Amino acid sequence: MRTPSRRTKPASFATFALFVLAGAPGCLRAPQVHQRALENNELCAQYITGGQLDRGEVHCDLGLEFSPEYADLWTNKGLIALKRNQLEKAKEHFIKAIRFNQEHAAAYNNLGFIYFLEKRYGQAHDSFQRALKVNPDYLEARYNLALTFKSMGKKADARKEYNTIRAVNPNIANVYHDLGLMAFDDRLLEEATAELNKAVELDPKYVEAWAALGATYTEAGKYQEAKEAYVSCLQLDPENIPCRQNAALVNRKATLLEPTLAGAKELGGREQTAPSMYQLALQYREKGLKAEEERTFKKCLKLDQRYAMCHYGLHLLFKEDQRDKEATTACRNFLKFAALDEFPAEIESCEKYVSASSF
Repeated sequence: MRTPSRRTKPASFATFALFVLAGAPGCLRAPQVHQRALENNELCAQYITGGQLDRGEVHCDLGLEFSPEYADLWTNKGLIALKRNQLEKAKEHFIKAIRFNQEHAAAYNNLGFIYFLEKRYGQAHDSFQRALKVNPDYLEARYNLALTFKSMGKKADARKEYNTIRAVNPNIANVYHDLGLMAFDDRLLEEATAELNKAVELDPKYVEAWAALGATYTEAGKYQEAKEAYVSCLQLDPENIPCRQNAALVNRKATLLEPTLAGAKELGGREQTAPSMYQLALQYREKGLKAEEERTFKKCLKLDQRYAMCHYGLHLLFKEDQRDKEATTACRNFLKFAALDEFPAEIESCEKYVSASSF
């Protein structure tokens, strides 16, 4: 199974980069900020936005000569260090900003960003929570908190934060992308498809969302839709190797599927039975179309729960995919309905498998 692409760190590829905001003001503390410090902080922020870090740093340092305890300037100095990948220096600057203004939401958020990069998720969580305590509407910090929960394996908490963001602003494509990836991981393919389609609707240039949508359609056995998603990915990023490889794969699968689909349509015109579904599943197996094979075996059992060989077919499929728990359950169901004189070899194989899985 090819999983959707996902970002493993900010500003790479697949989910959404953690937000790092310049100069989001907190509540200023005494002593009063000098006018020249305010002016230089504005210039510093402008140069950071324009990518001119050296010029920005000059103005930040000049502003600190007028107001050494101005937290916004320390936050911007932290951003400059962060953009230079000087994480320890950036951390020192953000901590200093917080020391001078304990309600500086951007400093907490950016400090959390560094902890996230370092995989110190507990401290990242605390920093993002502090930012939200200062400003509950700080959606960037809430998004970062959701990513942190996801990285900690706390899916329910992550979903809660994502849904809060969506309630406040339903037009952030990254939220739908992340929720789609989580649904995919849980094998909720319809939900994943809906979330990822919304992501690309909101942001048609979202390469990673197109790639994830292609993987989801592939897993669902919808190869034409998968091909179209991968084509969209490649139109935006012609050098995207995973999309190129997967586009070729689903195109081949769609070609293989065509004659089998013709047989399935013919079957649909007649009465469908468990034996006919079993034979169709075997055709899918021969062609390597696992999603269709699994779906057809399940349809077989929906028609006749006692049809032993469809349970055994699922067992073999799950075993190949290393879905051990499901493979064991399928084996037990097969043993429940199989006749010894009909399937002696399969019964022996399943008994050994179930016995081994109990240890």
